Amino acid sequence: MNEVLAAIRERRSVRVFRPDPVEREKVEAILEAARWAPSGKNTQPWRFVVVESAANRAELARLVPQRDMIAHAPLTLAILLDRKAGYDELKDAQGIGACAQNVLLAAHALGLGACWIGRARDREVEALLGAKEGEELMMLIPIGYPAENPAPRDRRPLGELVRRI
Repeated sequence: MNEVLAAIRERRSVRVFRPDPVEREKVEAILEAARWAPSGKNTQPWRFVVVESAANRAELARLVPQRDMIAHAPLTLAILLDRKAGYDELKDAQGIGACAQNVLLAAHALGLGACWIGRARDREVEALLGAKEGEELMMLIPIGYPAENPAPRDRRPLGELVRRI
């Protein structure tokens, strides 16, 4: 099977992480993959905040229900929408979703685990992240070396999902 198609099928949401730090080169590779996501009119409305320091991770964990995940992951990537860069709320959100998928697949390809947390438009979190005017939190993605190996989850058969006309 093609390696991209295999990665799509093999990637899992990892929620438990080892304490090992993530190498700077891997973080940069993930960010590079993220910025190559498609966006409407190529506006690239995403902005990234990498939360690495123990103090900031602890403060972020205090603000969200997924405390353990955030507190124990060596880093959390926050993806923000820059409303000044975008042009259409729905299309900008779609582009950010594509950006997040690139992050998840890049992390997987680098031997890391990650989990998309749909925490959005949280003013306290945005303040902690230093969000600029016009930037809104769209999601948090804790990233690190997996301390678990989640089993594949069932998927609906294509026959239930696809119509051909």
